[in-house]
Amino acid sequence: MTPTPNILIHEYISGGGWPDHKLPEKLMAEGLSMLRTILADFRDWGKTTVTTTRDQRLTAFSLPADRVVDLDSSNHYETLKHLSKECTAALIIAPESDGILERLSLLMEQQKVQLLGSSPGSIAKAANKWDCYRIFHQAGLATPDTWCVSTKSAIKRAEQIGYPLVLKPIDGVGCEGVGLINDTTSLLLALEKYSCYKDHLLLQRYIKGHHVSVSLLISKNAITCLSLNKQSIHIGSSFTYQGGEIPFICSRQQEAFDLAKRAASLLPGLKGYVGVDMLITDKGCYLIEINPRLTTSYTGLRKVVNVNLAGAIWDASIEGILPQKICLSGKALLKNEGSE
Repeated sequence: MTPTPNILIHEYISGGGWPDHKLPEKLMAEGLSMLRTILADFRDWGKTTVTTTRDQRLTAFSLPADRVVDLDSSNHYETLKHLSKECTAALIIAPESDGILERLSLLMEQQKVQLLGSSPGSIAKAANKWDCYRIFHQAGLATPDTWCVSTKSAIKRAEQIGYPLVLKPIDGVGCEGVGLINDTTSLLLALEKYSCYKDHLLLQRYIKGHHVSVSLLISKNAITCLSLNKQSIHIGSSFTYQGGEIPFICSRQQEAFDLAKRAASLLPGLKGYVGVDMLITDKGCYLIEINPRLTTSYTGLRKVVNVNLAGAIWDASIEGILPQKICLSGKALLKNEGSE
């Protein structure tokens, strides 16, 4: 008899990876929500056992896993390395910023654990928003004009380009460090406020439209679209995610699906659940970025889709099989628990 596979599911912020004294409230709530739902879906699927981790500061929160390991950030990496030796596969939920998702995925790969997600190389590409812009642009895909500038030259370059612009870090999660810049004064304030810009940052042409994401399921040789998701984002000096709606019905749904699949196909190694952020305008769809991991939309999509998404992620990542037919029924509304 074939032994039941054991999966390690690790969410970085709620799972013991966050090194600061205080956990970031919104990101922790988002991460915990995604973790609980994917754990529940694997439990319902019933074909694996599951090990997960929990920050030792969050022991009051129960998790639906076969084994829950409480850990401290000081021994985070070594604990994951030890747990990986007992697992068949791993699903990592972590920010792309500072190479966290890439590094943890690489650890699993080095331990010969099968990833229920994208390869470290594709994660590195997707995490770098400047790289992604150039890949999209060179492929002729619609994406807002973007410039990579040093923090020292940002003001001069912005004045040359002309306002309004969107300011964002080269890597980052959700709306972190993203804001609308209407003039030099607001740019100066933003540069003083955020440390995530580091030595370089991105200036992007501001385009009005509906903020959406497309949820994809990717196997080695194929891509299927799961849903089009509306993102309610407050546009201001700091962009703020305020919730979402799944599915989002609009006349450009198929155009958005086609563009998301073309974008994902440009980054070999993407696998499992992947989100593609974009804008939908009267003139068409514009690519923004690729999230090579579980996103907030998962917590709503699972309520309206006709398949067990945990099982579908396993089948796509391990078996190379995608669902034959995706059907959505009803509507799921997401609360403001974090960022996409």
